[in-house]
Amino acid sequence: MSAMPFQTSQEAQAAFYTAFVKRDVNAMMAVWAEDDGVACVHPLSALIVGRQAVRESWESIFRHSPEMQFMINESTQMVNDKLAVHIVEEHIRASNAPPSAPVYATNVYRLTDHGWRMVLHHASPASSPAKQEKQTLH
Repeated sequence: MSAMPFQTSQEAQAAFYTAFVKRDVNAMMAVWAEDDGVACVHPLSALIVGRQAVRESWESIFRHSPEMQFMINESTQMVNDKLAVHIVEEHIRASNAPPSAPVYATNVYRLTDHGWRMVLHHASPASSPAKQEKQTLH
């Protein structure tokens, strides 16, 4: 359990990206809900379900990734009394490389007995505007 519950979904979101930048798996998992009703999809990755599997995915990312910086543009935020959905555009910069193409992420938080906790992180590379015009989506 997190030492201090996140009072808002925005606090949980800030803690998520802080843990990501610091590559701190314990801080990362303090953001996630403590039950197995959690899921994660990293860019171009398969669906990961369950707390232990999510933890292992972050351990692998942190172990194999260089230091990263994030610039987050909050696109949309929908919050009610029990659920919050944050849709963001992530600009990630690894080490001294130029920023990568943006990634769109949907972060879903649920209000639990231990404050706001993440239940879903789904990230996908953004398409270029030219590709978006040609795509047929469902």
